Amino acid sequence: MLDTIAKPAVDRHNVRRIHGFPAWLQLVRAYNFMEARISADLRDDDLTLAQFDALVALVKKGAISQQALADHLLVTKGNVVGLVDRLSARGFVKRGASESDRRVNLLQITARGRRIVERALPRQLKLITRLMNTLTPAEAALLEGLLSRVRG
Repeated sequence: MLDTIAKPAVDRHNVRRIHGFPAWLQLVRAYNFMEARISADLRDDDLTLAQFDALVALVKKGAISQQALADHLLVTKGNVVGLVDRLSARGFVKRGASESDRRVNLLQITARGRRIVERALPRQLKLITRLMNTLTPAEAALLEGLLSRVRG
């Protein structure tokens, strides 16, 4: 019976020979490492990384549509609806109809939302600096360039 089980198409011992696989694996591990630490810090403010990213986007961009926020976060508009519902329930974001198109919900950060960004952002920037300090400025610039090429 065990003889009939199909073997994987790629031998797990040869997977490291696949072009780019070791680099991809290190990228995933580095992201997971950093995301865990960034998310742990945001838990002090009872925020997820997605919620914080949305709040920062609203501080930077001002009033934007739910679709524009979804595009910024690289998620679907449906994902943004739930995210904004949670932020709105906490008083961080408010929705309003667009004056030029009543079908469009414009999102705006509230004073309370702005205060939480002002409190958490400096901590986040210090944490990111500590996490990236293992690289020289030239190495960080090179990494940025390489990742931009991979992203397209």
